[in-house]
Amino acid sequence: MTTTPGLPSRLVTAADIPRSASAANRPWLRLFGGVATIALGIAAFAWPEATVQVIAILFGLHLVVTGFVRAGLSLRATGTVLHRVLDVILGVLTGLLGVLCLRDLTGSLVLLLVVVALGWLLDGLAQLARAVSGPARERGGPQIATALITVAGAIAVLIWPRISFGVFIFIGSTVLVFAGIGTCVGSRGEERSRKIA
Repeated sequence: MTTTPGLPSRLVTAADIPRSASAANRPWLRLFGGVATIALGIAAFAWPEATVQVIAILFGLHLVVTGFVRAGLSLRATGTVLHRVLDVILGVLTGLLGVLCLRDLTGSLVLLLVVVALGWLLDGLAQLARAVSGPARERGGPQIATALITVAGAIAVLIWPRISFGVFIFIGSTVLVFAGIGTCVGSRGEERSRKIA
C-alpha cells in the first residue's frame, strides 16, 4: 500500500510502474529487423551471380541476428514463463544455425540448404507460437502470415534439399522479403497497441 498526502491509500499495480526503455523500444527493434531482412532478401535477388559463400553469409547473418535478438527480447518480454523459455531456446538454436552457416559449410550446398531451412523452421515456429498464444499485442494476422511464410519456405527446402542453387536463392529471397514485410507491419501494429494501452 502506498499513501500520498491528501489522497486515499491504494495498492500499487503493475500499471503504475513505467515500462522499461527496452520494452518501449521493442517495436523499433522489430521494425529494424524487418527492414534488415527485406534488405538481405533484395540483395540476394539482385545478385544472381552470387556465390555459395555470399549466400551463406547473407542467410547466416539473418539467422544469427534474428535468433539472438529474439532470444534477448524474450528475456524481457511479457507473457507466460513457458512462452519466454521457448522463445529463448528457439532463438538461441536459430542463432547457432546461423553461426554454422557463417562457418565453412560452402563445401556442401545440400548441407547449407538444410541448415538454413532448419533455422527458418525454428524461427517460424517461434513466431507462430507467439502469434497464436502470446501476449495480445503480439498476436494478429501479420505475425501469423510471417510465421507461415517462413515455415513454408523451410518445408519447401527440406522436402527438396537437392534443388538448384538458383531456385534456393529465389525461395530464400522471397521468404526474407515477405517475412521482413510482415515483421515491419507487425511492429507498427504492436507500437499502436502499446500507445492505446
